[in-house]
Amino acid sequence: MEHFESLRIVVTGLLAIYAILWALPGTIMNAVVALGNPQRIVFIDKQLSKDVEKLHANGASMLFTNIATRLYGYWISYPFIRKRVSTTSKKFSLFMWFNCLGMWSVIGALLLSMISKTA
Repeated sequence: MEHFESLRIVVTGLLAIYAILWALPGTIMNAVVALGNPQRIVFIDKQLSKDVEKLHANGASMLFTNIATRLYGYWISYPFIRKRVSTTSKKFSLFMWFNCLGMWSVIGALLLSMISKTA
């Protein structure tokens, strides 16, 4: 049991380090997409959304708060929806994986730290 606790501490630490290092670039990238040129989120929607027309039929979908929330959702679900991507762009793939790992490192570090508090 002691080895498990040591491993959990190391994994939590590594996830927390990546989450801290990712936090500023992730926030900046989210702000650039949410507040910048709408073509960026339209491209991401075309790559990852199930129904782009239905999504963009609602004018509120282009509000910066909705864009940011949708982008965070894409980052979290990217490993499960990446088969929808039709572009071969390495830049897009790197962007999505970098942010996906950032979001999952935050989630993982929080969950693992809560496990230690309750156990």
